[in-house]
Amino acid sequence: MIIHMAEGATIDQVERVINRITQDYGLRCETIVSSTTVIGVKGVASIVDEGRILELPGVDRVIRITEKYKDASRSFHHEDTIVWIDGRVPVGGPHLTFFGGPCAIESEQQALESARIAKEAGVDVLRAFVDKSRTSPYDYRGLEIKKGLEIAAAMKAETGLPTVSELIDLRHLDLFLEYGIDVIQIGARSAQYSPLLEELSKIDKPVILKHGFGNDMNEWLCAAAYIMSGIDRERRSVSEGNRNVILCYRGIKSFETETRFAADIGMIPLVRMKSHLPLIADPSHSSGDRRLVERVTYGFVAAGAHGIEFDIHNNPAEALCDGKQAVNHEARRIIENARRIHALLAGVGIESGSTVSVAAK
Repeated sequence: MIIHMAEGATIDQVERVINRITQDYGLRCETIVSSTTVIGVKGVASIVDEGRILELPGVDRVIRITEKYKDASRSFHHEDTIVWIDGRVPVGGPHLTFFGGPCAIESEQQALESARIAKEAGVDVLRAFVDKSRTSPYDYRGLEIKKGLEIAAAMKAETGLPTVSELIDLRHLDLFLEYGIDVIQIGARSAQYSPLLEELSKIDKPVILKHGFGNDMNEWLCAAAYIMSGIDRERRSVSEGNRNVILCYRGIKSFETETRFAADIGMIPLVRMKSHLPLIADPSHSSGDRRLVERVTYGFVAAGAHGIEFDIHNNPAEALCDGKQAVNHEARRIIENARRIHALLAGVGIESGSTVSVAAK
């Protein structure tokens, strides 16, 4: 539910509305102040009597949100959200942000060499994946967790870049935080695992939520709302939630066998129309072929992605995980050209619009 206050509504009138929502119905409110004040109601807003709200002084109108992914919906939050990584790297709004590095940490030498290549290429956030969810139990799944995290910390120290790593097992969350991982990524296989998403609603680290193999847009954004809403499983309480969510599109399974996944470019502007959250895209996992990564990257950027996440490996031919889709020194050319495309589109006003910033620690 969204409550629009009338132009000129006083602070006292706004507080009276908030008090009625919180005290009478036990729900939470989020206030957005622009030309007028808008109050977003969090929780099961169907219990709210619209008439009792409309009768309050200063209330202009009440709108019920029909989308099930309310917190992630642009109806709930009109302006683009910018998520800050480590307080220094913005994702969303007018920015184009690059995430890159090896698909998996294999050894300290491999990880550090890949990290140096990624930094020289111009990435903003370094991939440092210590745990992999693989189709076969015989595929390479990463080093022992603590060893992998030690190497991830060395990659960060070597390059000075913030790091992103995929969390598969809730038992490892505290270790990820202890070793200074700056962004927690949730992969396609875990994209709808609600206990994991609910736990991430309790931390203040940015979370990259990947698009599931067979998810439609509604399911994907509902998963994001799990992280943002702070509603626990039994719906007995509502916390602040984690507002620092970044969406990552990687395509879905289809009948096509020549590419790893089918990446619908049209999803990029569609999701941006429906959601205020930053949206990045993954050309490595969607194409599955390094020969396609460059062109797919340009397509995602032209379609309006706020960033790109792709695999960069020091020796793709010898990679233990997804070497076929990893790029090497050509990453620099890809990033430079993608930034030119982004600047060109911004120059003709395609990326125009106001933004609101959400600070992430």
